Amino acid sequence: MVLDIREAVLAMTERIDSLLQFGSSGRKTPFVHERVSRVVEKAVAAAKMHPDAHDVSITVGTFSPAEADVDARSLEGAIYNLLLNACQAATRSINVPEVKVHLTEVDERIYVTIQDNGPGIPASVSRTLFDPFVTAGKPNGTGLGLTLARRIAEEHGGSVCLKESNPEGAVFTLSLMKNRLLSLAPGGGK
Repeated sequence: MVLDIREAVLAMTERIDSLLQFGSSGRKTPFVHERVSRVVEKAVAAAKMHPDAHDVSITVGTFSPAEADVDARSLEGAIYNLLLNACQAATRSINVPEVKVHLTEVDERIYVTIQDNGPGIPASVSRTLFDPFVTAGKPNGTGLGLTLARRIAEEHGGSVCLKESNPEGAVFTLSLMKNRLLSLAPGGGK
């Protein structure tokens, strides 16, 4: 019973945090120069602690030593949301549930790629996937995780996109600029 209560409290806390973050406006936390792999590793550690990830193998590829100007806390939250979605999808796989995480850099961009072996994204929601309150396959989902991840990526001069989806899984990529000031310059960014 204690575990059930703990899981219910965790779920309610996540929903409230998502709603508060969705409703907030304006930047409150300054950007700092940080190793992005450290942010990703924290998000992976947090996701592994979530009950929906207990039976999921989360493997991390070799990370590049990329550094960027980031709001580490919000970026970690965005990556955590993507990881948790991937874990939840992977648990619906006919195979052993698996999530893979990669961090690469190309020129002035950093890419965090998260791949699951779940059933893929239903075609009925693929076009509205990043809209607020859109959810699929999660009876208790708020539909804010991807919306918030996209907003945070955009604050970092990047984006979140669904790179691939088929019955063998889905691949999401979050990108950001190494130097946030370049993304704010005319012609910079996305």
